[in-house]
Amino acid sequence: MSAPAPPLWNEHVSPKLRFGEEWLLGAKRATYGIALVRILFGLTALGFLAANWLNRHYLWGDAARWLEPIDDNGGFTWPFTFFHGGGSQLELNLKLGLVAVLLVLLVLGWRTRMLAPIILLLWVSLIEAQPIYGDQSDNIFRILFFYMCFADTSGRWSLDARRRAKQAAGQWQSPIQLKISPELRSNASMVAILFHNLAILAVGAQICIIYVASGLYKVQGEFWQDGTAVYYPMQVGQYAPWPALNDFLGSSALGVMVITYFSVLIQIFFPLMLLRRTTRVLALISVAGMHLGIAVIMGLPFFSLFILAGDMVFIRDSTYVSIQRWARGRWRQRRDQRESKKAAELKPGLESEQEPVSVSSAARAG
Repeated sequence: MSAPAPPLWNEHVSPKLRFGEEWLLGAKRATYGIALVRILFGLTALGFLAANWLNRHYLWGDAARWLEPIDDNGGFTWPFTFFHGGGSQLELNLKLGLVAVLLVLLVLGWRTRMLAPIILLLWVSLIEAQPIYGDQSDNIFRILFFYMCFADTSGRWSLDARRRAKQAAGQWQSPIQLKISPELRSNASMVAILFHNLAILAVGAQICIIYVASGLYKVQGEFWQDGTAVYYPMQVGQYAPWPALNDFLGSSALGVMVITYFSVLIQIFFPLMLLRRTTRVLALISVAGMHLGIAVIMGLPFFSLFILAGDMVFIRDSTYVSIQRWARGRWRQRRDQRESKKAAELKPGLESEQEPVSVSSAARAG
């Protein structure tokens, strides 16, 4: 006869283990959040390509070969050498065009399970081919995107989701039919759910590590301790796309101190603030405001957008569903108002066209 489990196990440990098992294997989590990460990553990468399109030959083409003495492709070897060594104008245009097309397909959510690793490979090749161009957002992009290769990023707001819905409703059938036993299909589905949820956890943990590490690094600096650190980068020309705005913000010592301490505190306490709904909302709004400030005031939009995209996994699916329902309701309401207004404008014209008919009909009747 086995000994009964201690109360501590039954009351505290066992329920938490069941919750963890259900969270990992019950269903795919953060499906809307990871879909939004996919869309934001794709759009931001497309914006990066568009912003550098006119200078592409100086950055990645034959015109950039003057950097060859210091160019080791970041230490990356094959298969991350797609852009290494430059190329002719036509070759570079074709390569960048291929990346742009794949990013558009990523935003649309078309066959993302196959596209994601290819895009990651090409993007690392592109960034590492230019030794003096890049920032920390490149590391964030490749780390989070690596995790995303194991997640279902097209479960929502994608062509893949639309195709799956049609397939489930019997309106579409794949031309490739594999005979898989129901048991194997069920096990494969559970493994896919497990990989997806582990990838979500990895993305969330990585974002928390970035914030906490950045906050702890800042707090060791003298300028961050005396509350003046934000002032100095705003005086550097490369980080001042709006000099008048920077001068205005830098003119207030109190404002500089508040922003400096706010940046440190929100990063250090970000993981703890995620534990409760009220503080989680405050944390997400605060970091979004911080990233918006970095994007506009310091002129680093791609850096801010890549990090901000990762924060989207912390918003619950139920919140996205509520926002989606509200947006659809507003769109239908506006559509109905437009149609009602159009019908009201056409009605007088229809009445005026009907009058002669009725008069002539009356004359014939007389």
